[in-house]
Amino acid sequence: MLRIILFCIIPFFVLGQVISPTNPYTKNFANITQNQTGFANQSAQLQSPKLSDIENAFDIYWKDKDYTKKGSGYKPFKRWVNHWQDYLQVDGTIAPPALLWQAWERKQQEEAQLTPFGVPDNNIINWTNPGPAVVTNSSISISGQGRINTVIKDPGNPQTLYVGAPAGGIWKSTDDGVNWIPLSDHLPQIGVSGIAIDPTDSNIIYIATGDDDAGDSYSIGVMKSTDAGQTWNTTGLNYLYTNNKTTNEIFIDPTNNNHIWVASTDGLQKSEDGGDTWAIKQDGNIVDFRLHTNYDNNSIIYAVGYNNNESKFYRSEDKGETFSEISSIPTDSNRIILETTPAAPDKVYVLSAYDNGDGTYEGINSFQGVYISNDAGLNFFKTAESDDIFGSGQSWYDMALTVSDTDPNILFVGVLDIWRSTDGGENFTQINSWSQRTNSFTHADIHFMRYFDGTLYAGTDGGIYRSEDDGINFEDLSNTLSIAQIYTVSTSRPDSSKLAGGLQDCGGFALSGSNWNSYHGGDGMGTAVDPFEENTFYGMTQYGGNLYRTTTGGDGGWSSREFIASGPVKGEWVTPLEFAKSGDLYAGFDQLYVLNGGLWKQLSNHDFGHNLRLLKIDPINNNIIYVSTEYNVYKSSDGGITFTSILETDYYVRDIEVHKTNNNQVWVLSSGTVYTSTDQGQSFISETTGLEWARTISHQQYSPDDSLYLGTILGVYYTDNEVSGWHSISSSLPNVKVSDMEINPNDNILTVSTYGRGIWQTPIPVVTRPSYDLDLIRINSGLGSDFRCENDFQLSFDVYNNGTSSIASFSSETTLNGLSQGLENWTGNLAPGQKITIVPSLQQSINFGDNSLSISLSNPNETLVINNFGTVNFEVLDPPNSYGQENTTYLFESNDDDWLIVGDPVWEKGVPTGTSLNQVNSGTTAYATNLSGNHPDSSTSSLVSPCYDLSTLESGTIGFYLAYELETNYDFIYLQYSIDNGQNWSTIDAYNGFDSELKEYTYDLNQSMFSENITFRFHLVADTYVNEEGAVIDDFSINGTLSTIDNDFIPRVTIYPNPTNGLFTIDTNGQFELKKIKIFSLESKLIYEAEGVNNSMYEVDFNHPKGIYFIELSTNDQRKIIRKLIIE
Repeated sequence: MLRIILFCIIPFFVLGQVISPTNPYTKNFANITQNQTGFANQSAQLQSPKLSDIENAFDIYWKDKDYTKKGSGYKPFKRWVNHWQDYLQVDGTIAPPALLWQAWERKQQEEAQLTPFGVPDNNIINWTNPGPAVVTNSSISISGQGRINTVIKDPGNPQTLYVGAPAGGIWKSTDDGVNWIPLSDHLPQIGVSGIAIDPTDSNIIYIATGDDDAGDSYSIGVMKSTDAGQTWNTTGLNYLYTNNKTTNEIFIDPTNNNHIWVASTDGLQKSEDGGDTWAIKQDGNIVDFRLHTNYDNNSIIYAVGYNNNESKFYRSEDKGETFSEISSIPTDSNRIILETTPAAPDKVYVLSAYDNGDGTYEGINSFQGVYISNDAGLNFFKTAESDDIFGSGQSWYDMALTVSDTDPNILFVGVLDIWRSTDGGENFTQINSWSQRTNSFTHADIHFMRYFDGTLYAGTDGGIYRSEDDGINFEDLSNTLSIAQIYTVSTSRPDSSKLAGGLQDCGGFALSGSNWNSYHGGDGMGTAVDPFEENTFYGMTQYGGNLYRTTTGGDGGWSSREFIASGPVKGEWVTPLEFAKSGDLYAGFDQLYVLNGGLWKQLSNHDFGHNLRLLKIDPINNNIIYVSTEYNVYKSSDGGITFTSILETDYYVRDIEVHKTNNNQVWVLSSGTVYTSTDQGQSFISETTGLEWARTISHQQYSPDDSLYLGTILGVYYTDNEVSGWHSISSSLPNVKVSDMEINPNDNILTVSTYGRGIWQTPIPVVTRPSYDLDLIRINSGLGSDFRCENDFQLSFDVYNNGTSSIASFSSETTLNGLSQGLENWTGNLAPGQKITIVPSLQQSINFGDNSLSISLSNPNETLVINNFGTVNFEVLDPPNSYGQENTTYLFESNDDDWLIVGDPVWEKGVPTGTSLNQVNSGTTAYATNLSGNHPDSSTSSLVSPCYDLSTLESGTIGFYLAYELETNYDFIYLQYSIDNGQNWSTIDAYNGFDSELKEYTYDLNQSMFSENITFRFHLVADTYVNEEGAVIDDFSINGTLSTIDNDFIPRVTIYPNPTNGLFTIDTNGQFELKKIKIFSLESKLIYEAEGVNNSMYEVDFNHPKGIYFIELSTNDQRKIIRKLIIE
């Protein structure tokens, strides 16, 4: 009899955690019924270790070990901790799956009822899944889409495949892997680690649930479908009330399709009635098993696992009624798996990992050997292969073995990459590399390999791959599998169809319209879309290690991305990243940082006690910033310089939200409790949600009843000021954990990221945006750059039109150091969604030292004025940089050469004596990233030239000598220039790879470089993992030819308005006539030209994207004048 579990609230006893039984620092917690020692024993006595206990064991294990190496096994555990923090009980233990299923039943019951008045119903809510599923650059990227634990081919339908994902459930393809559909979205989130199909009836399918490799989802035992996966029911083997159980391989007896076998942490279990009842036939933690390929004639079963802390190989000759141990297999394996093949029915293959005793993490999980039996498992011998073919220290997390079903001498082993033997396992050769996109490429971390009908299938951290020629070529079948485990999502301000997401295992993905592209690797973490550049996306890797940027909406993938900065310190696993409304990008590490000139600049110096886990910037006032650690929330009112503690919670702080139009109201989410403040955090009241664990909360801007949306581990809920309680709006959303959420008031789209089912979006009730809404988004002092050569006293402020109507005029009042500078009126056309920069008139001088500047905007048509005011405090100090001279070479021989080192103190001047980089072009000294060794990992450092005035040059070149050795594809040195005191940098060239011969490089100056204030830099950006010698630079010079421009005329050319929305006037003030006008992009591409002007004043209608451009004016008397143009 099949079972459909109906829950009631009853007490239960928790017996463990959702953890990997082969993980070296958690395996002692996996089965408390076995012998325990040391730290694990202390927790086992309590029957259920706290998550913090397991983390302590992890920290002890990793003390004095290098976690940064690829394949170390460090990352899978950190992913696991980050996930299960959302499922903690009051005592700090992870809740059993029954609580999740009880919450699911309650949610189902509510969704079956009539939607309460005021709650958006299915006439509005319509969830769709934009992906990532079909990835545009999947054929050239190494990122992948999500992890696959198991694969099976339907024995009755050769075009039908099934795959199991650790958090995305079970998927089916009926066209041989071209398209996939999910089969378990209607269930609470499950993982699938084994699939079995009845060979006589393809409608009957069994799945072994859970994530047997990494514990990224609950196991509820074995489930069964009788309609080809359309519906599922639990069987007699269920783990709803315990956490320390999981299942993996599952097979159907070929002689009796009602007999089902499954490996579990309880042992090898058998059902003789189609899953209704189960009996343990061999106890212990069984991690793999096979039925003999001629089972119907000889009744032999093989199994491997652990008992009494020893690895075991078991063999049965009576269909599993009794088992015997085989002693010729190692008893000290840390992980052990087996395989058989119909090509040699009596052969058995065993792969073992063990601790080789060298004390390293690689040693604890190293290759022990391949063991082969030629007599149906009675005796084994070890093959000759002795090299560590794993290539990593995480065989506990991913380890796979398979044998060709037509040739018993062709074996495959996979851990980090795939290795092949063609001589029966005596010797193995690596056939692919995770970092190289070759014909044999599969994503890193191999969890599953198996042959079906002569074809090899592989399940990896990136998806499913297939080879028809024994691994020479692999085909990626992952398209349309939307199984991404996503940490964060960020959408474009004007259009929610443009967004960025950070994917576990698979890096940063960008959606632009209907095209998904991978634009960086690693684990994708924090993401942020520039509020004013809809195609500019930023993405972080784990711990905030690397910050990447794409300015093309992801188009071009990795080739179009920029490596912007390394983290200043090691942050949280998911380091918070957020744009302020000003367009400044902030991140929380040990302190609060802001991105300045491509470098992280520290703002705060507060004793937080822990790394920052959350960051929220007031949407109205840039000076108000909220951050949190595990249990504490802090507030800054001075732009992140100082902080005050405002709240301490009982559970982890999961999210912070600020009312979009009334910043007095703040919400703090802590699991099932929402803390609300109506006075900017001075006091809070708490209220429980009455729901399952919650992860994220978001306020809908302009909603009349203050609509709030809540993302939980099962979906999305709604409430507002007129609705009582929280109500599900996710009946058409998979029952999956919502990890992040954004609401776009411009298109009224709610976007959520999920941990296992990608990105989902739905329309929500339309709000009425104000017709007129001026937003003072930034006040610019121009004095904050570490690169500037002069103090630019031309203060300015930026105004954005948040409304739906164009604004023709507004007034502004400027107050400097407490004194009003008068009222000024602006007239023009500020369209919705546009930004302008205003330079106020000052009636008094700026002080050397501390200053305060306040701006107040007013427009009689506005109804929302809270965002019309702002104040910035700034300090005038001596500029850090000085001026250089063209046609002069910097030889780097003197002690004082006026070059700056900004960022990490990597660059140094002296005699280079590296193994490869030991040359100079002249004299004896040069600049190098390390004079005698390798540059450091996780570093961002700029070697900055003096400023130059190149406005009098007609042509010229940049020249220098350079040699470099940089980790290919991951560490870079950029040659860049800035014409705005280091606020923005344009790249001239990028250097990566190995070229250790000192060579001369020259570049022509382009139109944008003929500036009165230009700075150059060599910008090193190094990632977390591998380092090389870096670079040596010598003899830098700017050489040029003077132009025929008469400097007396340059200041008399006026361009107004500038910045402009595209329509502007050029006025020579009657001094001379214009003959020709050209406008160039920053890359010196000619994009506008007007000839035969013959006038001293000319109006230009320049309809081009926002950005910086350069105007070249040619006069009738052969002059050329260069001016900068800013399009807002």
